[in-house]
Amino acid sequence: MAKKYYLVVGILIALILGTATVYADPSQKTNYDTIFQVSTLNSLSAGNFSGNWTINEVKAHGNTGMGTLNGLDGEMVELNGNVYQIKSNGTVYIVNDSANTPFAMTVPFKTDKIIILNSSMNLTELEQYLNGTVPSKNMFYSIKVIGTFNSIKARSPPKQNEPYPTLNEALKNQTIFNFNNITGTMVGFWCPSYASDVNLNDYHFHFISEAKNSGGHVLDCQLKGAIIEIDYIPEDNVLFSNGSVLNVNSSAN
Repeated sequence: MAKKYYLVVGILIALILGTATVYADPSQKTNYDTIFQVSTLNSLSAGNFSGNWTINEVKAHGNTGMGTLNGLDGEMVELNGNVYQIKSNGTVYIVNDSANTPFAMTVPFKTDKIIILNSSMNLTELEQYLNGTVPSKNMFYSIKVIGTFNSIKARSPPKQNEPYPTLNEALKNQTIFNFNNITGTMVGFWCPSYASDVNLNDYHFHFISEAKNSGGHVLDCQLKGAIIEIDYIPEDNVLFSNGSVLNVNSSAN
């Protein structure tokens, strides 16, 4: 109920003040968060779908994120400290802390910018809009889009068996979901080009409905209205199965 009230009030303010209202002053940033990332997207793309990191360990490093489960078993969304699994049959479960992940990203989310948006946008238009609101393309960003969507197109892959195929091969059997008139949250990250060896140099969003009964990796959407929260993040710590850590820091780029 609180989320619905927050969203309605935000959109009413936006209607009064214009298409979008931005509250931020990058020079006033006082929190210096770090993304904690289990393995790399390149490793996942190669078919390394087994991991040694537990969900409990992921949650210890952040409360907002995304990823997948061992065997590429669906899509994973972390929101407000809860981790959800969206399976290829469309069902949604809260993930057990003892479950393992081959790839995940999480951050102790703290809002540096709030955007109250009252404009219809598809995913490409939303990403272009976000490009114009962030202070630099050389930083990492964690993003929450809390809103109402006319439509969302999402996917979830089925659990794979060993020997594992590549990610592209596995996604040939993914399930596509089409949701209409749905309220929920897109959790996303932006990673800069110098981090392309460990992650996608682009936006990456997963969706979970307000009812926590549907979601997936976002392929497209038609946004109706939203509150967007952005966390500016200076670095990404990549955690490997052998316990080593790679630090990717924007201050050095």
